[in-house]
Amino acid sequence: MSSRRARRPCRRGDLGPSRRWRRSRRDRAKLPPWFFGGPKLPSRRGDHEVEAWLLSPSMTVYLAHGTSFCSGVWRPVVDGLDGIPCVAWDFPGHGAGPSLELPVDWRTFGEYVLSVTEPGGVGVGHSMGAAALTMAQLADPGRFRFLVLIEPIILPGPRRPLEHPVITVASNRRRVFDSRQRAKEKFVGREPFSRWHPAALDGYLDCGFVGEGPVELACSPELEAEIYRASTLHDTWDRLGEVEIPVLILGGEESDPIPPDLVRSQAARFPRAGVEIVPGVGHFLPMEKPELVAERIRRVAVTVG
Repeated sequence: MSSRRARRPCRRGDLGPSRRWRRSRRDRAKLPPWFFGGPKLPSRRGDHEVEAWLLSPSMTVYLAHGTSFCSGVWRPVVDGLDGIPCVAWDFPGHGAGPSLELPVDWRTFGEYVLSVTEPGGVGVGHSMGAAALTMAQLADPGRFRFLVLIEPIILPGPRRPLEHPVITVASNRRRVFDSRQRAKEKFVGREPFSRWHPAALDGYLDCGFVGEGPVELACSPELEAEIYRASTLHDTWDRLGEVEIPVLILGGEESDPIPPDLVRSQAARFPRAGVEIVPGVGHFLPMEKPELVAERIRRVAVTVG
């Protein structure tokens, strides 16, 4: 953890000792300066680089991506936020983030959130990112004022490694393409990418791959599979009742990993949670319906700002 974090101990439910990430030396994909529609500000949170786009002097929205993706997938969401300042980052093992050492412990992601955010903002997370924001809020109850959790990977027991076909799919994923354009040509006609907003796909191609000639997945297939296996090993489900701030959970009506009944069960465990099941979309809701997600975030910003 950063020195700043070490000087400010968690007030509740410490995530544990500093976890296993380190700065990567690999070639990093650089996001274009217009990525979030405003001037990019050099920014650091503790010892970790983040990408910050200041659009107006207002509350900050923190955007946490899901497993195997990167900050770039939020591009069309931020385009719809009408000047709300945003900070996004690449988690360890993803995009331009630090490398992630095995074995995977999901508490690493929650701890990383604490190192790249400041107290008092709105946390918006998808999938693994939603779980990481929740872990951060449990560790530091003043971290966020409101959470928007989209298809959160927060699952009931038993606490044993996940067994699911998605692990085989991840392990067999193609890792190298001749170029980003070749990758785009492959993805654009294939689900789930064929259902994505074009700007979300472009954002993923920008920072989800490393290299300039042949390009390689920033999150390796092996690491992606290990993250999925470890997704059932954290105890966040058992602690949802400790999250005292308001929460909005968005779920996709057609989601396989987080079906609507599970979304409702998650919400029932929070003291102050609302639920919305979005028809016609699956697990990749922020990339499929970014305008809807942006509109919900704007509502939240008005409520808490």
